[in-house]
Order: sequence, then C-alpha cells, then structure tokens
Amino acid sequence: MEDNITYKLKQVCVQNPIFGPRNLGHYWGSMKDFVNNQDKHESYLIIDDVLAILMNPNEAHAIKNRTYFVLQDFINCGYDIEKSHVILTSSFTPYLMELILFYADFIDFKFCNYLYENSFLGGLKSYQREELGLNLYPSVFEVLYPQLGIPAISFALEAELFQGGEEIIGYTYIMNHLKNNIKKVYNDYNYPPMYEPARNGYVLGLDGEYMFQHNSIFLSEDEDSLIKKIDNIEDKRVIKDWLTSAGHKNVFEFYSEDNDFTYLKNLLKDILVNELKPFRENQLEISHLDEIIINNYENIQNQLTNHITTLKREAYKISSLKHT
Repeated sequence: MEDNITYKLKQVCVQNPIFGPRNLGHYWGSMKDFVNNQDKHESYLIIDDVLAILMNPNEAHAIKNRTYFVLQDFINCGYDIEKSHVILTSSFTPYLMELILFYADFIDFKFCNYLYENSFLGGLKSYQREELGLNLYPSVFEVLYPQLGIPAISFALEAELFQGGEEIIGYTYIMNHLKNNIKKVYNDYNYPPMYEPARNGYVLGLDGEYMFQHNSIFLSEDEDSLIKKIDNIEDKRVIKDWLTSAGHKNVFEFYSEDNDFTYLKNLLKDILVNELKPFRENQLEISHLDEIIINNYENIQNQLTNHITTLKREAYKISSLKHT
C-alpha cells in the first residue's frame, strides 16, 4: 500500500542583514506570516549577506555578525530550523556565480541597467560611494547581483511562493521577465514563484514615515524602551497601522474618538510587551547559530548542484566528462 504523501509548496523569504536586528516592519512585513505558514509549506529563509556586503564593503565584518541577529530573531519568532531551511548566500557564492552567468543571458542589458539605476546603489552620489567603500563606478557584479542573485537561487530551489514585504515585489517582475525570455529560447515555461503579500507590506514608523532604523521598535528592544517609544507616538495613523497589523483593527475603530488614545497606547504596550518577550529573553550562542547554518549547507548545495547540472545538460548540451 502506498503512503499518502502531501506535497508542500516551497516558500522563500529573503532578508537583507545590513542593519542586523529585525524591527516591527520586518515582523509584520514578512516574518510572522512566513513562520505561521511553515507547517503547510517547505520553507527557505535566505539571508542575503552578499548583497549587504556589496552595499557597504566597509561594514563587511560587522555585517557577518548582523546575520546572526537576523537568524536569532527568526528562531525567536518560531522558525523551526529542524524542519525548515536556512541559506546564507555567502556560503554558496561559487554556485550563485554560475547561476547568475546562465540567467544573465536572459535579461536585457538596458532593463538590467534601468533596474540598477533606480536602486539604492544606483542612486548613490560619488562621495556616498566613497564613504561606503565602493569604487567610483559600479562593477559588473554590482549591477548584476542585486537583480539576478535572488531570482537565480529561487529558480534553483524551484521555489513556488515568494513571500515578503513591499521591497520584495520587485524581484517578482524580474523573475517573470527572465522566465518569459527563457521560454522564447527553449519553448519551456515553468511558472516563476508567486508573490505572497504580507499582512502589512508598508509598516509606519514611530514618526508616521516608512519604518526604518531610526524610527522603529526592534523586536529585541528592552521593555522600558518599548513602552517609552509607544508613549511618545503622536500620529494617530501609527496607532491604527500597528493595531491593524496586530489584528486589532476593530478595537481601534471603536476607540478612534479617544483624542489622546491613552487606552489604545496601553493596549499596544500590552500586546507588544507580551508578544516580543521571546526576542528579549532568548539570546543564542554564535556557535549554535553557526551550527544551524552548517547543518543546512549540504542539502542546499545538492539542490543548487542538481539545478546547475540540469542547466548544463539541457541548455548548454554539456554532458558529464569521464576520464578513461
């Protein structure tokens, strides 16, 4: 009798560790939904430290340490590292280079350059590039990797769901573009990963602007600091945005006429102090986090190798060479 095996879709969540510890924007914009879906999907957390170092070479050593904060925050969010996968892109640089080399053949130069010019790196002034440790003019890798690195590894993993906040949407356009161009050559179309929007892809910061480092609450922030920041919120839109993200939109609407929104602030404090408790209290050893990354290496290596082998065989008609 055959066992009933339920097929699980593969979901990918990408995190840039350039700023280290995750904040509420990351939490409601990608982390929470990704972790909540890990039992029904095969999950891959990709920490793209290659991009982080590419964006700020002067901080390369610090960025390595910040990747640990990202992984720790995901584990404290409930990410099951026994059942799910963790990928540190710098661990697979040779494989990424080979994948990018192949997929670069299916992206128009002008399109790729347009994407670059409208990116963070493409918008830097010369003095800003110098401050970050970048050359005056971008390298080929600087132009190609941000556009192709994550799409290439997602294709190699055969990901079907691409999950994340608003900044992730751009990758979906690139993947569709690549797949359509590949179809023209090989008459073979495998659908690119489908974008899975988060509950709130655009989380407001403490000042009512898009949440960034300077206007955020970090998941591991101490309780006193968290309470003080909430007390100092002046923009009612922030209260509404956060309560909606936390699943309490109806409560906000009921108390929306409360001009100083004392009750709503106290509710937010209770919610976040309780929900973020694991992030404050669970500090993991670097050796343990290294072990998690290492334990994931062989499985991911095999998937990337198999995909590259298929590309060589079917696209380049290169068979394995045997020594006689």
